[in-house]
Amino acid sequence: MTTGEKIKRIRRHRQMTQKELGEKIGLGAGGANRIAQYEMGYRIPKKPLLEKMAEVLNVSAMALSEGGNGAAADMMEQLFWLDEEVPGIINLVRTQRSETRYNANQDFSLRYDDNDDWPPNSPVAMWFNSTILNDFLKDWADVQRKLRQGEITEKEYFEWKICWPESADK
Repeated sequence: MTTGEKIKRIRRHRQMTQKELGEKIGLGAGGANRIAQYEMGYRIPKKPLLEKMAEVLNVSAMALSEGGNGAAADMMEQLFWLDEEVPGIINLVRTQRSETRYNANQDFSLRYDDNDDWPPNSPVAMWFNSTILNDFLKDWADVQRKLRQGEITEKEYFEWKICWPESADK
């Protein structure tokens, strides 16, 4: 997703017009036109203006960027926006440690209990040798679980993603 598409999605989520956003970031009378140009991809805002937009939109600056935030943070942002473009494509589940030691599992497989929500084929599990990335994904899995169980709304779920990492459990 481009920076312009992200600006548009978040601006609409905040129920703000292009004119309002333009004025709040100091673009003056031509602000709506400039915001439209950013959203359509005709122009790309420079980093200081992008940071000002993030402040006005009350989101993490990473939510608007197209990278350069660090490998783990960039990966999380890419996954968040993929989840917005194709809702339901990413399903996270926290795992539970088995009594069987890893080396005792000769075929290096994980077992799962089937239920009606699983896909027709066995899901693939992935983990990282990165404590920080695993912690990020655990937090996200917890938020997804809350969404599935009706504890939070779609709007609150999106809010968590666009304010991440500030919204993540510390």
